Amino acid sequence: MTKTLSLIALTAVLAGCTTMTDSAADGAAAATGETIRYSVSPCYGTCPVYAVTVLPNGQVTFDGQEHVAARGQQERQAGVAAYRRLAAALAPYRPMTGATAQTRCEQQVSDQQGYRIAWVGDDGRETVLTHDRGCISPTNRALNKVMDGVPAMLGLGGWIGR
Repeated sequence: MTKTLSLIALTAVLAGCTTMTDSAADGAAAATGETIRYSVSPCYGTCPVYAVTVLPNGQVTFDGQEHVAARGQQERQAGVAAYRRLAAALAPYRPMTGATAQTRCEQQVSDQQGYRIAWVGDDGRETVLTHDRGCISPTNRALNKVMDGVPAMLGLGGWIGR
């Protein structure tokens, strides 16, 4: 009887640990399995305009539209590690699953590029963040730095040309 109760208690404890791990992983790790897409909008000048799709397996599709070195669709394998770095870098800015959000401004500078960042689940459900690079705040400056680093992270520099 004591052994049976001990096994039941151990099972309950282990199940509780699993639930805690799953809950803790809901934030950044929610991106595991999600496709990450982002597009860069034009500015009032010759800023590169393009869209990128990154699959969880690290497959990258680049669609160069304006003022880029490679126009049209290009593909490369950046690797699972690159996908995970991207997902982790964007995790602090990711809205709640299924939501659409826009970054908030403390100050606004005009004529800047914008981003549309989408996390797409296996079921097709999108979580979207839109961001104007001219929307200034400490959080947005940090997001701008993240987005500045994404082309190098994914090996897109030669296609963008800047």
